[in-house]
Amino acid sequence: MCFYNNLLILIYSCRKFELSQALDIKSMKLYPEAGRIYRDLENLGVLQNDKITVELLSSFDQLHYHGVEAVKKCIDVLGINERDYILEVGAGWGGPSRYIADRTNSQIVALELQRDFHEVGLDLTKRCGLSEKVEHICFDFLKYEQEKTRFDKIVSWLALYHIPDRKNICKKLFKLLRPGGKLFIEDLVMLDNTSKVDWNSLQKDLFANSLILTSEYRHQLQAVGFNIEYSEDMTSKWVSFTNNRYQDFLKGERKFIKLHGQHLFDQISYFYRKIVEYFDARAIGGLQVICSKPE
Repeated sequence: MCFYNNLLILIYSCRKFELSQALDIKSMKLYPEAGRIYRDLENLGVLQNDKITVELLSSFDQLHYHGVEAVKKCIDVLGINERDYILEVGAGWGGPSRYIADRTNSQIVALELQRDFHEVGLDLTKRCGLSEKVEHICFDFLKYEQEKTRFDKIVSWLALYHIPDRKNICKKLFKLLRPGGKLFIEDLVMLDNTSKVDWNSLQKDLFANSLILTSEYRHQLQAVGFNIEYSEDMTSKWVSFTNNRYQDFLKGERKFIKLHGQHLFDQISYFYRKIVEYFDARAIGGLQVICSKPE
């Protein structure tokens, strides 16, 4: 009986820990309500059970910077085609995964930690008629294993800096990729660690668990065996994008509040404003990096 009770306590503790990890990201005010995308669609006359095209959905389901243009570049530079088996890490609603599958006819796994975003993404993929091409999995990336085969390509947008333990992130990426495979990442980096910002607040606002300098980012990838084929400092482009996004959001305040409510407007406007402030303070920057795993 003592063993049984201890086992129950252990199981409860593990589940509580996993739940707390999943809920922590909700401190980032970009992610308070996954279901808001349904209201955006209904505002266009698309009801919850209606079929929907990827083209229409792509105006709403891309949570990263520059939307489908960034995904198109990824498709082109990686040469993604119908023979590829792909992993997207931190898929959110699954927007990039659906777009890649729709454009290239490839198979892709959309891996997402947040249960609500996973479930909405699963529904949207079904309504786009892509369930046979896009597999949604709700799981912690660092615990994820793929036993059948390894991936030809791995892609990720603005997600890896959320995940703690950069060394193990890179090891996991390397393990999941087949020899000769390609890795495409766009992510936030620390630009200047002497920047006069409240770093504790930044960590909470951005859910930044492994925000590191670009030089360290590249070093960690190379240390596990990746060859870096290309990297680009995205900071200036993302400064412009986030400033414009914030100003456009404020201009649409009345329309947004009518559709989504004051509380959600306050949360998202706070996040957009803080991103602008952190970029302007040069605390954060952007990086695009493309790697290959040796044959």
